Amino acid sequence: MAYIKARGMVVREIAVGDYDKILTVVTDEMGKISVSAKGVRRSGNRYSAGTQVLSYCDWVLYKGKNTYILNSCDIAYSFYELRQDLTLLAYAAHMLELIQDTTFENQPAREPLKLLLHAMHALSNEKRNPELIIRVFSLKLLQLIGYTPFLAGCCRCGTKQIEDICFSFDGCGLICEQCRSKSKSSLEIDPGSAKALIYVTLSGIREAFDFELSEEALKNFIKVVDKYMADRLEKKYCKLSFLREL
Repeated sequence: MAYIKARGMVVREIAVGDYDKILTVVTDEMGKISVSAKGVRRSGNRYSAGTQVLSYCDWVLYKGKNTYILNSCDIAYSFYELRQDLTLLAYAAHMLELIQDTTFENQPAREPLKLLLHAMHALSNEKRNPELIIRVFSLKLLQLIGYTPFLAGCCRCGTKQIEDICFSFDGCGLICEQCRSKSKSSLEIDPGSAKALIYVTLSGIREAFDFELSEEALKNFIKVVDKYMADRLEKKYCKLSFLREL
């Protein structure tokens, strides 16, 4: 029996039978994998903590017929504080859904996993705005999978002289006032949110989270990123609606 070592985060868990789980784990080298974790729901099981959602572990696995089988796991970081706060957990769950939709088996996910870890650490910091964190995560994730918006000028004519700044969703970037009439879907945004879009796409993963926005700029940034993400991934994400009902 050949053992396989991996490092990754549990992004989903499903209870199976009385004591088992099927885990979805996003790993650096193997991408998104399914792991059968037998007996981990038994009281006192040594791997029960490591097989919870958000646990970032060093895994020792072996290949089963349809899934990998858990041999052992050693927790590197548990993000316990996120699981204890219902609001933060909702934000975290939103990011976990995004990472599940953009990673695949046998396709290395080093950069998406690195981004996810930085986002979770930022979310754990009570001084940071979670609404900003998850949009930075979303935009950076889209960039990593090939959906970088065009922000160097107008996405249609290329001019860099843009006075009334708008974002074109069908054009996937900033658009000038002359070309806006040709866009089927666009939104006028303020200079602050435009600068935020540019900053995030030009920054490294660690630095991308190191900024703040005014209330107005954040509202526009949220609108642009949420719609751009939904359009590119062709999916409506609903987990954050829970927060609006609180």
